[in-house]
Amino acid sequence: MEKQEVIPIPEYQMETKNLTLGLYDYSEVQQNVITLIQQQLEKYMTKDAKEAVVRIDSMGEPYIVIDTDEASSKKNKAYVIEEVRKMFDKTITFRWRHPTWGENIKTTCPIVTAIHDVEGKHYIKVNYNRWAIPFLIWYGKGVGGTVYDKTISLTLQGKYTKRIYKLICGYRDKDHYDYRIEQFCQDFNLPNSYKNNITILKNKVLETAKRDINATSSDVTFDYEIITERLHPKRKAKAVGIRFFPHWKKTRDNLNQQDQKLYSKCYRIVSICHVPETDIVTICDLLLNNGMMKIVCERWDYYEDRICAGDRMASGQPYTTNIAINSMKKMMREELEKLGVDPRKMSCLYPKGQE
Repeated sequence: MEKQEVIPIPEYQMETKNLTLGLYDYSEVQQNVITLIQQQLEKYMTKDAKEAVVRIDSMGEPYIVIDTDEASSKKNKAYVIEEVRKMFDKTITFRWRHPTWGENIKTTCPIVTAIHDVEGKHYIKVNYNRWAIPFLIWYGKGVGGTVYDKTISLTLQGKYTKRIYKLICGYRDKDHYDYRIEQFCQDFNLPNSYKNNITILKNKVLETAKRDINATSSDVTFDYEIITERLHPKRKAKAVGIRFFPHWKKTRDNLNQQDQKLYSKCYRIVSICHVPETDIVTICDLLLNNGMMKIVCERWDYYEDRICAGDRMASGQPYTTNIAINSMKKMMREELEKLGVDPRKMSCLYPKGQE
């Protein structure tokens, strides 16, 4: 029978969203490890949590079993182990109040304390620091926490993109969140060139994160604008902040009546385009998530009108349903590609042999 222990949680005094907004530099794999630990602690992720029930090993230490294929897209166990090992040298810091001493305490500790390589298997066992539990569970459900999708968090590429995804999840119900550029670059451990060149910051971090998050099934996405200030009347305005605008992404479950009609029409159009039945919803969701439903419907209406009127193309060839279908599939795949959608997700839109 699996051993468990109830670990009391001290009265801690951390700032809200400590892990979302804190100063740290964890790689993709290391962030995935934190995500997997948090998944185990998910039910205790509330501000008022007083205890957490965790799995403990034969030495009485909390642990998690990590599938190394899930922790890294490289599917390389040795690489994952090395990335986890590096977490020994990366510490977190938080403040709490001792329940009996009545003293304020500042604790510094690593999140991960040991790695156990199960030889011949694609998983490892990782011990995590029980003192890190308050820090970890604060970043989750409940007041001041962050609710995010585990699968999306694990599969997003890029350590900056992962953090921005969790940032916008944490502020999904707010109109905006302002982040001073200097603080943003410090918290994300960005090179000085990013702080000093807003174009690099936008292209390498913000635009990349926006594109990659939009390409997922995330129910949230974001826009942003650069906040500028004129620090001297004779000098041009300087970029001093980033204003994030988190907002809900439309999904089949939260469409209004008008968008429901558009989705139904897109479904009919995609079905006509000889897309396999098993892929129709996937393509329709891609069109929905990337804001393409209206243009697809309008383009199809254009071809239907030409066919019904007996119009001919510039070459003299009459418009036909097959021409309309081929043109629609070409338009959809090209526009989705421009938006950064992985071609493998829409392989059914390509001619055979050109996926």
